[in-house]
Amino acid sequence: MAKKASKKFMDTIVEYQTDYEFKKAYDNWKDLCDSISDKDIVSMGRTVKGKRTRKTPSTLYGQLEEHVTPNFIRPESSNTGNDGTFKLLQAIDKFMTDQYKGVLLKAHKPKLLDFKDKLEKFSGESTLNPKRIFFTRPANYRERGKRKGQAIGTEKIKVYGHFADDYYEAKYKGKEGYQGKAHESWYSYEEDGPQNPPLAQALFGKGNLITVGLVEIIDLAIKELKKPIDNIEIVPKRPSYLKNITSVRKHVQSLLRNKAMFRKGGKPRLNAMAQSFVGMTFVVGERATGGKRMASPSKIIAFASNVPEPSGKIKTFSLSKKFGASAMASLIKEVIGKKTYRLRWGEYLNLKGLTIPKKETKDDNVEKSWIEYIWR
Repeated sequence: MAKKASKKFMDTIVEYQTDYEFKKAYDNWKDLCDSISDKDIVSMGRTVKGKRTRKTPSTLYGQLEEHVTPNFIRPESSNTGNDGTFKLLQAIDKFMTDQYKGVLLKAHKPKLLDFKDKLEKFSGESTLNPKRIFFTRPANYRERGKRKGQAIGTEKIKVYGHFADDYYEAKYKGKEGYQGKAHESWYSYEEDGPQNPPLAQALFGKGNLITVGLVEIIDLAIKELKKPIDNIEIVPKRPSYLKNITSVRKHVQSLLRNKAMFRKGGKPRLNAMAQSFVGMTFVVGERATGGKRMASPSKIIAFASNVPEPSGKIKTFSLSKKFGASAMASLIKEVIGKKTYRLRWGEYLNLKGLTIPKKETKDDNVEKSWIEYIWR
């Protein structure tokens, strides 16, 4: 039997059948991007006449951080230099390393959906799409001899995705500053061709260097928002707010039927009653008692334990600590919902805030009979 995954979150322990996968996938993705060097992706900086004039970040992740920023935007680019992946990458990394604490919350859903929307802006026909970045080079050039790489005529063509195609190799191979030839799958002579350069692979995967891209990892996180929670163990801060959880109501009602939980005169043993909750597992259910307008059971449990609401559907919950006598009294009063409560053995529940009916005396019976006699 597979071991369940438990996450400590504030004062709660959240238990899943299996652990989340998206965070591990993100860590692996980032490590891989950091391990791929500028040399591996043939992107070591701009060269002029064979000499490097501007060095780029030394890893694929670093270059993704500087994608279309003021520091590294190409002079002929139509982009502003403030709309690249760097801000989005920083926001995603902050979420993964700082904001995410091992449990996906309801509040995380809009953030993850926003990440997905912004990542998709780097695909398709966007000028920010790394696949559509173009470089110009001579349409015809000498392919051999001493003047290999020399342009023939003035006609130019565009190379999409990567600059280091056959022309680059012919012109610069063997010369100072030559970086190597790009993988053939990284460039194309068609704007919407099959090219998949390293930056695009980092974002969307399906390449020879990176198979799982960042957008797929965000998609996985969105999917895992629905991962069900087998059990959440809470510290009850507001036990009375659990009054609308059907399984809790049933347990309170069973305590009210248990004569051993009472002293003489209908006085409840509140500490013993509160202790009975510890170690029990309560079914959450589909809907809270009280009708369609009631908050969801998951929201009620989160509110009662003073923690943010988890994103997944909670199957069961349990209490890790006993709550106090006064809290137990409040929960009882909320469950019974009336001022007078008669116990099954005839006594009335003797609890502060509740009313115990006055017993009829012998004189009361005589007076009643006399009055009835007058009005016959």
